[in-house]
Amino acid sequence: MKKIYLDNAATTKIDDRVLEAMMPYLKDSFGNASSVHSFGRETKVLLEDARETIADFIGAKPAEIYFTSGGTEANNFAIKGIAFDNLGKRNHIISTPIEHSAVLDSLEYLKTRFGFEISFLPVNKYGEVDLDALRKSITDKTFLVSVMHSNNELGIINDIAAIAEIIKNKHIALHTDSVQSIGKTLFSVNDLYCNTASLSAHKIYGPKGIGALYIRKGTPIDKFMHGGKQERDRRGGTENIPAIAGLKKAVEILNEEMDKDIEHYGKLKKYLIGKLESEPGKTVTLNSLTNEKALPNIVNLSFNGKIDSDALIIKLDMKGIAVSSGSACTSGSVQPSHVLIAVGYDDEKAKSSLRISFGRENKIEEIDYFVEVLKDIIK
Repeated sequence: MKKIYLDNAATTKIDDRVLEAMMPYLKDSFGNASSVHSFGRETKVLLEDARETIADFIGAKPAEIYFTSGGTEANNFAIKGIAFDNLGKRNHIISTPIEHSAVLDSLEYLKTRFGFEISFLPVNKYGEVDLDALRKSITDKTFLVSVMHSNNELGIINDIAAIAEIIKNKHIALHTDSVQSIGKTLFSVNDLYCNTASLSAHKIYGPKGIGALYIRKGTPIDKFMHGGKQERDRRGGTENIPAIAGLKKAVEILNEEMDKDIEHYGKLKKYLIGKLESEPGKTVTLNSLTNEKALPNIVNLSFNGKIDSDALIIKLDMKGIAVSSGSACTSGSVQPSHVLIAVGYDDEKAKSSLRISFGRENKIEEIDYFVEVLKDIIK
C-alpha cells in the first residue's frame, strides 16, 4: 500500500542532514554549555553559533534569540511574560479567535486566574484580521496585541506590519505566532516590527522539542522558567544542545533552499486545487486563499453535504494517506474547528473540513492518488 504524508503543517519529517548534524552532540560532544571546562565550552560554541544563525535568518540580533522547548512554550513565554510584567499596571490584551491553542489557552489562563481583560478581533472568511476593529479596541489599559503571522489551518498571512503601525507610539507590545510562517514565506522581525515572535524546529524539518522566541531588545518581559541563569537569566534549564544543533542545521538548509521549497509547495497547491475544481458536481468548497496572502503549503477544504471529517480521515488513512481536520494539537476532539467557526462556518461545514499540507518530499503523483481516493470515499 502507498504511504503518502500530507500533514506537514502538523509536523515535518526530520531532514537526514539535520539528523546527521545532531549526532555528534548525542554521542561525543555531550558537555553542559554552562560548564567552564573544555566539554562545556565546546557545546557553548554550538549554542551561540545556533543563536546567530537563527537571528540572521529572521533579521534579529543573536542576543534577542531565546531557546525554548518548542512553539507552545515560546507563545506562553511571550504572552505570560509580558502580561506578568504588567500586573498591577495595565490589564487589556487584544488577540483573534483563530489563534493556536497555545495562545488561546494562555489568554484564558490570564483572564480566569489574574483578571486580565481579553478582546478578540473579528476576522473575515479567510481569517484576515479587521484592522478597523483593532483601532477601536485599543484602550489606555491595552498593553499587548497578539496576532498570528499565518494561520495553521487556513494558511492566511496577516499584515503584522500594518498592526505594528496602528499601535506604534502607544507603548503596546506586539507578539506574533510565526511557527507556521518560517520557511514558507518571507519573515523578518525588522520588517514587521514585532516585539516577540515564536518558531518551532519540527515545522521546518528539524527535531521535536526545540523552538525559539525572539524578544526585541528593550521589551519588558518577565522571566518564564525559573531555575538556573541560562538564556541570559530569562529561561532556566540546561539547554537541549543536540536539538539546538538540529534547529541550527534546519535553518541553514532553509537559507539555501527556501525559495525552492516555496516554489515546490506552490506548484503542488495549484495542482491540487485545479484537480478539485475540475471535478463535476462541485462537492468541495475551498476555504483557503490561493494568492500571496496565504501560505503556499496549506489547502483547507470543506464538503457539501454531511461528510464527517474524522471518518474521512480514517478512511484516507486506511488507504495510506495522512491528512488532518485542523490543528494537530486539537485533533481528536469532537468539537468542530474553532478556526472555521470563527470565520463564519456552521458546525456541519466546520466538521466536514480537511487540511492538506505539503512538504519537501511530496510529489504530483501523490496528489493524483489522493484525489482519486478522496473521490471514491465521498461517493
